[in-house]
Amino acid sequence: MRKHSLLTATALGLVLGSGGLGTQALAETSISTATTTPLVTSSAGDLTVTSDGSITLTSGTAITVDSDNSLDFEGSIAMSGSESSSTGILITDFPDRTKGLVLTGDITVTDDYTASDTTSLDGTEDGYTDAPWAEGTGRYGIHSTGASPFVGDVYITSDSVIDVEGNQSYGIRFENQIKGAFTYDGAMTLIGDNSTGISLEKGVTGNVYLSGSVGVLGANASAITLAGDLGGNLIIDGSYSGTAYSSTSALTQAVYENLIPANNLLQVGPLVSIAGNVANGVLFGASVTSTDDSNTDEDGDGLTDTVQSTASLTQYGSAPALAIGSASSDITLGGLTYASTAIDPPSVNYGLLNRGSIGAYGVHPGVNATALQIGGTGYPTTIENGIGNAGSITASSYGGNATAISLLSGATTPRLDIDGTVTATTTRYLTSAEDADGNTVYTVSNVGEATAVSIASGATLPAINVAASSGIYASSSGSTGSATAISDTSGTLTSISNSGTISATITASDDDGDGTTDTITGKATAIDVSTNTTGVTITQTDNNATDSDDDEAIAAPYIYGNILFGSGNDTLSSSGGYIYGNVDYGAGTGSFSLTNDAVYLGKLTSSGDIAMDIDSGASAGLLAGSSVRMSTLHVGSDSSMALTLAVDTPTVPILSGSGAVAFDDGAKLYLTLDKILSTPTSFTVLTGSSISLGDMTTSTLDGYIPYLYHSDLTLNDTDTVLTANFRLKTQGEAGYSSNQYAALMPVLVVVAEDSGARSSLLAATDKDAFDQVYNQYLPDYSGENLISLSVGSASLNRSLSNLTLIPDNNGGQYWLQEYGYAINRAYSDTAGFKSTGFSFAGGREKQVYGNQMVGTYLSITSASPRDTFALAAEGMSNSDLTIGAYWRLNTSGLKAWLHAGAGYDTFKSTRNILTTTVDHVATAKWDGYSVSAGTGASYDFLLGKWAVTPEVLADYYQLHENDHTESGGGDYFDLTVGARDGHLLSSTALLNLSYRTSFLKPEMWVGYKQNISATLPDTVANFTGGDSFTLVGGNIEGGGPVAGFRLSADNPYSYFSIEAEYQELPEYTNTSVSLRTRFQF
Repeated sequence: MRKHSLLTATALGLVLGSGGLGTQALAETSISTATTTPLVTSSAGDLTVTSDGSITLTSGTAITVDSDNSLDFEGSIAMSGSESSSTGILITDFPDRTKGLVLTGDITVTDDYTASDTTSLDGTEDGYTDAPWAEGTGRYGIHSTGASPFVGDVYITSDSVIDVEGNQSYGIRFENQIKGAFTYDGAMTLIGDNSTGISLEKGVTGNVYLSGSVGVLGANASAITLAGDLGGNLIIDGSYSGTAYSSTSALTQAVYENLIPANNLLQVGPLVSIAGNVANGVLFGASVTSTDDSNTDEDGDGLTDTVQSTASLTQYGSAPALAIGSASSDITLGGLTYASTAIDPPSVNYGLLNRGSIGAYGVHPGVNATALQIGGTGYPTTIENGIGNAGSITASSYGGNATAISLLSGATTPRLDIDGTVTATTTRYLTSAEDADGNTVYTVSNVGEATAVSIASGATLPAINVAASSGIYASSSGSTGSATAISDTSGTLTSISNSGTISATITASDDDGDGTTDTITGKATAIDVSTNTTGVTITQTDNNATDSDDDEAIAAPYIYGNILFGSGNDTLSSSGGYIYGNVDYGAGTGSFSLTNDAVYLGKLTSSGDIAMDIDSGASAGLLAGSSVRMSTLHVGSDSSMALTLAVDTPTVPILSGSGAVAFDDGAKLYLTLDKILSTPTSFTVLTGSSISLGDMTTSTLDGYIPYLYHSDLTLNDTDTVLTANFRLKTQGEAGYSSNQYAALMPVLVVVAEDSGARSSLLAATDKDAFDQVYNQYLPDYSGENLISLSVGSASLNRSLSNLTLIPDNNGGQYWLQEYGYAINRAYSDTAGFKSTGFSFAGGREKQVYGNQMVGTYLSITSASPRDTFALAAEGMSNSDLTIGAYWRLNTSGLKAWLHAGAGYDTFKSTRNILTTTVDHVATAKWDGYSVSAGTGASYDFLLGKWAVTPEVLADYYQLHENDHTESGGGDYFDLTVGARDGHLLSSTALLNLSYRTSFLKPEMWVGYKQNISATLPDTVANFTGGDSFTLVGGNIEGGGPVAGFRLSADNPYSYFSIEAEYQELPEYTNTSVSLRTRFQF
């Protein structure tokens, strides 16, 4: 038997059993061993094949039922490698038959062929199995023929396994009507083009229950085809899959370019087709969780709950997973009925109800996917009482169109109720190639549209209802893709009710390979009813309580994406929840209502009169481009309206009305701008027959407008025109530091050209929010590098002060220090910063003149300053590598020392702005040099084991930074920063108290440090092509206290200490911990 990786079946069994006695009295035959002889009931009489019995053939028919005799089948039919037209069980036309059918056994009717990887476009194997999938034709597992109906129930048990291979072949085929019920619960594998797993062609008078599993592989192959009328209900809870692909996963471009589509990318037929009337409706079932042990049918579908499973339809290809409609006659799906045992049955007896999963996947580039398709066959398809979805319906494509629910011409149903999910997704297919110059060129080869619910012209669907915690989703991955959650071109959809989610989204992509996502040009549409001429009512309701944690966990309803109305009288109302997207009332009139804390944000447009009401804590935000003709406007006392004014057309009102405009006491009006405004401007905000602002403060709108600006409101003499007067705030009004104000205009120039940054800056309505955005545009200018690196030289000076011994070994000694520190400069006139760092130094010294030493040293100082407003991705790093020399003197009480060095310095910076609308990262590297020196003296006064040591020190550090230009942030964020020169000269006076024990020496000191002369360099910077601005580092001269503690151990051969110190200066503080040691060899 040939196997395929896509299709597997468990080895269960097949039994064919009989009902009552027939009219013939033939002998009984029992088969309990292997045989190669075909069996015919007209000769064998009542036939029994035990579990040990088997029939093995290579052609013809294993068992022919041509009489009214019984068949008890528990064995197997093995027809592997059989010829065309081979059949496992053949039921011929016998008008007087009265027997039913129960099968429990295995039927294998396969070819002698194994598909393989034969060739590809380049003539080599491509790693994927090639079609054809089967050889031969006309093989059957079970085949019932003739014009006479099959009388009795048909039951294929869960122990059945049917494996058929061949083109134009069938697992189970009834060409005649079944007068009875049909139940399938087996496992079936079918391989071959134009083949069908289960085909019931003339209908079934009773109920049809399809469970178990069916897997098909082949071009135009189907799992289930129901062509005739069904007199009862149709319940499907099996697991069915179909494909004709070599791979059900997307492949690489290189593989696609080498595949032969006719070998590897064939298209399967509809997975499940319903082309006849179904009297009592169609149910895709789900497993039942019991709540009452005494009730065996809690869902009321007529089946025992414990044997039910959850329906799963998985289709790989362009044909629908579920197709409903007939090309030869009108069909109707009647309403489902439920037994009295049902616990909480649906309130609507839907003609089609899905509780399982229906999924269609195009998989490969440019292949469309449709999960559920109704109509479109040329004859009407009616689904009584509506369609319900309590499970999932999903369509996904790779550069093709994806449609989850498609109602085509002729489809008619009164409602679509969503209590689960309906999802359509598509991803663009991007290819690359090298041009003549060797450059990589990217091309979007396939881009599709995702549509969750599509109602085509000629279809009829008046209402869609989405329940809480349910949703209709459409998404497109690719900047040029399109996504539509609900699309109606029939003009029949008049009511949409949402308590869950209706969402259409597009994810931007990088289609040209430049490392930056492209601007989205596709359309994300939540609801498109633009062809409607009679009017549509869209109602969103948040009807969930909030008095428990479980209730709070239920998401508020929302509509995400554009809403497009037609030319009728349309209504959009939201009682709670969110609506994000543009709303266009088209040529129609209507109403716009928000209550119960509902939120709207988007561009609102209309050419006809719209009555607007925002009340009960609701808020409406009208974005740039909004233009509404309103009949009336009311904003309630605890509600708000936010309007985006157009800088280019300040005299054109956003809201122009012929009726009254009323803001109740407590109502709020927020205003923002669509562009950066640099000159004072008056805007016509709205007009009406009368305008009442309630108790709104009109002299200033601080807190309700962008922080950049000052604005006030004025009404004309007749209270019919509301005007807002905007200007930039003065430095005093805004509380800008001198540095912030110096950069203001250059920053506004670049922000004006960057839509994302502009949105973020204009969204800031208070100083804190403004600083978080604005300060990201400024370079470091607070002396971060000079202050952070200068402490390295100062720490070296302290190490020299701690060297206590002049060795007399003529060999000298070595010393090391590790100094860690944290500096904090507060935000004031400068941005301020925090910096952590370390300084590692070591030296070698040699004795001269008995009480003096000379030596050399090497020090490495490195720090990571972060300014006050730095984001997580931001930061700086600097390092100083200094080499120098020193001299020191140590007499019985007096110590003195001095050092000097020169260093090479390197710097790196990352500057980032990150908000919901903008993400820029600018980086830079540069270098420089330093000169450092220090001196000091101390004297020990011994008092027994105590010692008092006054000490004075002086430190000098000079730093030069070369100019540098950032990259990566774009022309509207990258800065060029000029060269900088600065220095710091400080002195320190300390008084040290120590106590010497036999081994350890604890010390503590207090003192005062004074920055005598300090020049923090001005920072001169400019954006690409822009004017330069100067930021002043500020004055850090002045002094403050110093305190510290040290624990040391000293002997003639070595020294070790650990110490901590705190310095508090007027402009910054320094907290440090250090380790110091010396040793001789």
